[in-house]
Amino acid sequence: MQPLTSSELRRRFRDFFVARGHTVVPSSPLAPLGDPTLLFTTAGMVQFKPYFGQDPERLPYRRAVSIQKCLRLTDVENVGRTPRHDTFFEMLGNFSFGDYFKKEAIEYAWDFSTRELGLPADRLYVTVFNGEGGQAPPDEEARAYWRAVGVPDERIFALGKADNFWGPAGGTGACGPSSEIYYDLGPEACTCDGTCTPGSDCPRYMEYWNNVFPQYDAQADGSMPLLARPGIDTGMGLERLALIVQGVSSIFETDLFRPVVEEVARLAGMAELPPLGRPEEPKGVALAIIADHVRALTFALAEGLAPSNEGRGYVLRRLLRRASRNGRLLGLTEPFLARAADVVVDHFLADYPELGESRRRIQGVIGREEENFLRTYDRGFARLEGIIDVAGKRGVRQLRGEDVFELHDTYGFLVELTEEMAAERGLGIDRAGFDAAMAEQRARARKATGFAGARKGEADEGPEWIVLTDAPGSEFVGYETLTQVSPVARYRVLGMGEAEIVLESTPFYAESGGQVADTGTLEGRGVRMDVLHVRKAGDAIVHRVRLLEGTLPVDEVRAQVDGVKRAATRRNHTATHLLHAALRRVLGTHVLQAGSLVAPDRLRFDYSHFEAPTAEQLRAVEDDVNRAVLANFPVAIEHRTLEDARNSGAIALFGEKYEDEVRVIRILDDERGDLVSAELCGGTHVSRTGDIGLFRIVEDASIASGTRRLEAVTGQLLVDWSRDEDRRLAEVARAVNVRLEDAPARVTALVAEVAALKAELEESRKGGLLDAVRTLAEKKVEGAKGAWVVGQLPPADAGALREAADVARGALGSGAAAFACVGDGKVAWLAVVTDDLAKSLPAAEILKAGGVGGGGKPNLAQGGGKDVAQVPDQLRRMAEFLSARLESAMADTN
Repeated sequence: MQPLTSSELRRRFRDFFVARGHTVVPSSPLAPLGDPTLLFTTAGMVQFKPYFGQDPERLPYRRAVSIQKCLRLTDVENVGRTPRHDTFFEMLGNFSFGDYFKKEAIEYAWDFSTRELGLPADRLYVTVFNGEGGQAPPDEEARAYWRAVGVPDERIFALGKADNFWGPAGGTGACGPSSEIYYDLGPEACTCDGTCTPGSDCPRYMEYWNNVFPQYDAQADGSMPLLARPGIDTGMGLERLALIVQGVSSIFETDLFRPVVEEVARLAGMAELPPLGRPEEPKGVALAIIADHVRALTFALAEGLAPSNEGRGYVLRRLLRRASRNGRLLGLTEPFLARAADVVVDHFLADYPELGESRRRIQGVIGREEENFLRTYDRGFARLEGIIDVAGKRGVRQLRGEDVFELHDTYGFLVELTEEMAAERGLGIDRAGFDAAMAEQRARARKATGFAGARKGEADEGPEWIVLTDAPGSEFVGYETLTQVSPVARYRVLGMGEAEIVLESTPFYAESGGQVADTGTLEGRGVRMDVLHVRKAGDAIVHRVRLLEGTLPVDEVRAQVDGVKRAATRRNHTATHLLHAALRRVLGTHVLQAGSLVAPDRLRFDYSHFEAPTAEQLRAVEDDVNRAVLANFPVAIEHRTLEDARNSGAIALFGEKYEDEVRVIRILDDERGDLVSAELCGGTHVSRTGDIGLFRIVEDASIASGTRRLEAVTGQLLVDWSRDEDRRLAEVARAVNVRLEDAPARVTALVAEVAALKAELEESRKGGLLDAVRTLAEKKVEGAKGAWVVGQLPPADAGALREAADVARGALGSGAAAFACVGDGKVAWLAVVTDDLAKSLPAAEILKAGGVGGGGKPNLAQGGGKDVAQVPDQLRRMAEFLSARLESAMADTN
């Protein structure tokens, strides 16, 4: 088994299934598209749910392979306390929709594990369904297929429904048995009395691949007839697979976590890393929690999600504050999470380039959120200590609900954070009392404000509103003006210098329909505020502000929208409408909008389409939009009934709710009378298409099965983007010392030259490596049962190491060897045994004797490590082991 990087594992998994007729389907977003039942994507099959049960002939493919980004909070309390639990993870999956079934799925899983990755077959165990409950029989079919690939009965375990039966949440629908593959991490990983088996709580047996066989259709009466078209749904955790293949003891030691762990440890001034994934190591737990949570935040923020007080945003805020608090446990008193996120971006950039495009946003959001939290953390922590002291004096083991609510409301301590901190002191919290205090606050707010929340029948959450006028809502005047003097209807103080304000009339656009909120200023007598965000709450428009001068209340303000940002946003919004129409003209009328983001600095457009557009098609779309821009068509705003608007050809977005009277944005070729675009939209737009300036597509990518994402720039942003492109091209030309027009040919030639030099260098290194093996073999020690040698070699790739193993066997005659290849701060270990001794002296035992994890074949084992300083001691221990086993005197191992 070779210690492969996570990038190599992704590639090998994808290539393995592509070679077996599977279509590569990109990861769907962490926020599932069109599935309100899930906060986040929790498994690879989420995006494929509509495919199961359909007629396969109507699907774009019948076999799929994906690497899905997932986020689950099921195990958040265990993160860092075990070797394998995390919140954000990547799930490798292969799927069949009415195509192959159990036999092929089992063969694929076994071949990939044992042949492609080289996992030792004798360390693999499988589980099958035991028929618990009697509704479905034991899965003897799966057991037979596992036997057929070579798994003996003693390594096949039959488990019950909880482990090996997948069923629908509602009790009806597709369901079926599952079969899991476990890897034996060895007795050193055991935390029980040694009686553990696959499926037990002991971490010795690591479940890494789950094969689900939906073959029944559960009925309301309890019967389960067979499905007409059974499918395959599999999932393998990349993190756990990396743990196994890289020979480490926890997922936090793999290359998926290690870079950010090391960076946070460096920032905390830690001389060496503590053990990770062990509950008895508090600093190791803190490092693991931070690394896990920062990964989750980085990937979520790259998709446009943001921390908030509800739904997905609340989860992100909880993870961020939990990570920041664990930084305090390491002695980090200043914001550090943005730096940690930057390491995540750098490490995953090659496999997820969208992280690089969102780097500035990720850093900005995380930085602001952590600064806001830390601003009140010390005072909140001191208050919590006081509350705990009072509880101790009263002899109670539970914090009062009203105290927990005070920490939440005043200091930003989310209830889960307080609960966790209290548990560390052996205390619980009165969750029911907290919920009651929260409900009481909402009731007060509802009574004081007199306006409903964002959804019908729901109160607007937060501190109590101070009502100044009896205005029932807000009038939006931002279509006509960017400046408005208005009375303040109500306000409330949020803490940390921020507040929310409702005006009787406002020019500020509230975030909706994909368009971001306006920013700007509010100024009144002695008071000046920055408007940070604007949202709708029923009939009210709520401005979130930061106080710059003065204090509230103020009875009247002058509201001023940032005109530069509004103009850029208008350009991008109208360009989005032109883009939608152009896609339908070029790709087909099946194209529909699946989501959008209209911001001053960019536009993002998600659309339904089953394949990647060609470069020519994207150029045609771009040309279509720019023709409309250069023609300077008028942009008309019409108010119509919903029925009339639809009958006129205006596009209504799927899933949107519209009033009886709607606003239509219509763009007409005024010379020919042709309709260019017509959409129902409440956003802000330019008056003529020429105001957009120019339009350029900068990226097109798949974000889910049948859904793609375009990003584009307009106006001054396009000018800036073009200048950056020119600058980069000029830098390339200067670097290769040719004129700009000659740069492509010169770069192509240099790439070929570098490739040839690399090949030549590798051949040279290989020769040096083999010479070094021969030199070491001359110093072999002869024992009664064979010869042996240990030593250090220069760095080499996997192919060269295999050749080195062959040279060593030939030089030994009969015996064994262990070599450490040291380079770039890493160690690659190689253990070799001649064929006549392989059964009595497996190569992996040699590595194990030196404290090195690894595996492979009986006559060849490989392992890896990063602790170069330990190499001499490890070689010495291997030498002592070989000397004893082969009955010889010890020799100098230097």
